[in-house]
Amino acid sequence: MDRREYERQRAPEFLFQRRPLNHRHAPDAATAAFIRIAGNEPKHRQARREERIISRPEAPNLTITSDPNNSIVVAGGSGPDWALFFWAEGRGQTEAEADQQLRQRSFNISGSTVSLGGPNLYAPCNAHGELVVEAPADAGVVVHGSYAAAEVRDMAGPVRIAATHARATVLDTSGQVDATAGVVDFAGSSGLVTLSAESEINLKVTAREFNGTLLAWAQTCVRMLAPPEFASPLEVMVTRRDDFVCRTDFASSVECKRQGPLYVFTYGVNPDENPRAGLHLRSEQSTVVIDHLGGNL
Repeated sequence: MDRREYERQRAPEFLFQRRPLNHRHAPDAATAAFIRIAGNEPKHRQARREERIISRPEAPNLTITSDPNNSIVVAGGSGPDWALFFWAEGRGQTEAEADQQLRQRSFNISGSTVSLGGPNLYAPCNAHGELVVEAPADAGVVVHGSYAAAEVRDMAGPVRIAATHARATVLDTSGQVDATAGVVDFAGSSGLVTLSAESEINLKVTAREFNGTLLAWAQTCVRMLAPPEFASPLEVMVTRRDDFVCRTDFASSVECKRQGPLYVFTYGVNPDENPRAGLHLRSEQSTVVIDHLGGNL
């Protein structure tokens, strides 16, 4: 499939699936595991696990920074404090090499800032670290890292993500969200949401009406899945008329006008109401695609 054809496909629903978080059952920190793997893969693996608690008074909000080749998950829960689970793995052809790779992954806390360390992007690396945070759902979170994937789910407080050249996933948040990444995946039904991507944005609107405002601007495609009987105001901006693909039952009600160099498509927009309410999708270099959840009509 060439790039142009890919950018006209529906957003895959698996992008929004909630993977299980097995952070409470990671390998014991004191145990070094050595696993033989077929082919040219490293024969040995060493793992380390750390757990920390940060009280809410110590950190009303949390900032997480990360070097490349780490991943971060922040999940809103019912607890009053921040529970952090860090797991790292190093691999090598020898036990010593695996241990040396593992020691390059660090986990540090200073006040309300958590830092995941590692070698720079261009250094030889055969290790990975993952941080899972069980967060007070109404707290604020800032995640900042290059080449470090980030996922935030079930948060009601403000969320800010900067995952340069990586993937950012935001699931079922209900507050203010500002996410900039290589690729952004968002599923939800409310919030004041601003999304920007170096590559693509994939959206899943989980309610008939989106409560709030969502702005999504990508360098390549923006692809959205909408529920049946979708009734939120919608505005789409593209450079070419046929760069907007709408395979829904409301497609016949979409209106189009020219605005300078752009084509603007609207659905359900009432000029007497808040002009920023609803969904605003924009791609000047590629396509905006809208399909219904569960398959094409």
